[in-house]
Amino acid sequence: MKMRIFGMALLMVAGTGTQAQDVFEVEFNPLGREIPVESLDKQLRIQVEWIELSHEAYTGLLEESTRGEGDWYQPGDDNRIRAAARDLVKRGDARMIDTAMVIARSGQRAKVESIHEAIYPTEFDPATEVRTVERGGQKDIVTTHSENGLPLAAAFETRNVGTTLEVDPVIGADDRTVDLNLAPELVYLVDHSKWGEYKDGESEVAVEMPAFYTMKVTTQVTVLAGDYLLLGVNSPFNSETSMPDNERKVMVFVKVDMLAIGLPDESEAGLEKAKKGDDSKPKKGKGKP
Repeated sequence: MKMRIFGMALLMVAGTGTQAQDVFEVEFNPLGREIPVESLDKQLRIQVEWIELSHEAYTGLLEESTRGEGDWYQPGDDNRIRAAARDLVKRGDARMIDTAMVIARSGQRAKVESIHEAIYPTEFDPATEVRTVERGGQKDIVTTHSENGLPLAAAFETRNVGTTLEVDPVIGADDRTVDLNLAPELVYLVDHSKWGEYKDGESEVAVEMPAFYTMKVTTQVTVLAGDYLLLGVNSPFNSETSMPDNERKVMVFVKVDMLAIGLPDESEAGLEKAKKGDDSKPKKGKGKP
């Protein structure tokens, strides 16, 4: 299979006593060389979607999409499940929580983030510290105070709140399947918990720690380029109970598209653009009378 795109080129043909003008279609290769599409360099467009729906609707989708009942295996076609989930979203019975997409090369790690860095203290120095020091061969007791009379944060941690997609893709030997090692996750800052309180005269400080809720899938799968795959299912956070909501489910889909670098656009729009002439691309077949 060769790359083909048609453009219009003008050729002036010199003849005996006359000149003829001929408009004809020529093959045009964006890379300027003849390469079979199988040999083109490829990149991978990896897209992960989170769709929330009721627990009942989720189990119903799996039941309706199952084929070959009674067999020990299933065909592994999740495109029908994704299409049914899309219909639920259109009807308002499900909602699209988020979508993450990254383009990567085979064998290279890629990462995309939409995050807020939540920085919080994990260790505190006391407001008053009593130490024993040795001076001139004698031991003295020294007391130090913080400037504002309050404990001071001494160590911090950072947690990324939002969407993170990190993936290691590898194109299979058949040039159709893709091996994925990935761990997409959604992280929410849901609350703050009070772990202690310090009072000193009119000064008061509360030691609070943030509470996070995470929906994460860590897995290694093989997908067919262009098809959807249901990676996993999570339970969202219930703000009323502060626990996972088992009445709702979040389906996590992945889709991988294989992009051939330099492959011409052979759609009707692409061909029409080529016929009208694109000054940004070189044309073959030009000559002088």
